Amino acid sequence: MCKVALRSRERLAVLRPRAGILVLHTLHWPEEIRDPGDLSSPAPTTDRELALAELLMDEMTGVDIGELHDDYAQALNVLIDTLAADDRALPPSEPQQPVDLMAALEASVRDARRARAEHRR
Repeated sequence: MCKVALRSRERLAVLRPRAGILVLHTLHWPEEIRDPGDLSSPAPTTDRELALAELLMDEMTGVDIGELHDDYAQALNVLIDTLAADDRALPPSEPQQPVDLMAALEASVRDARRARAEHRR
């Protein structure tokens, strides 16, 4: 899991290797997910399908979604609240230094291998 800035907007994302290249999949923040209404399939979901979906989610996890937050939305809300209170807006904070993508990827792979090795014991 990672965060990327696209069009001045911070997004949650997953970075994966595929066929010798890195692929970035952008995700939604939890508060962006809306109730889809009734989009249920006319065919019922089987217990096996649910078990496989749960197994897939367990395999792909490793990040506590509760620990993630949308810094952009938070900063925007602070700005709106400040302006609504008729106060002067604070100057923007200094941007963080960019992350070394390869070092972060290597650390993530190392951690995943270590977690799998511990899980197998």
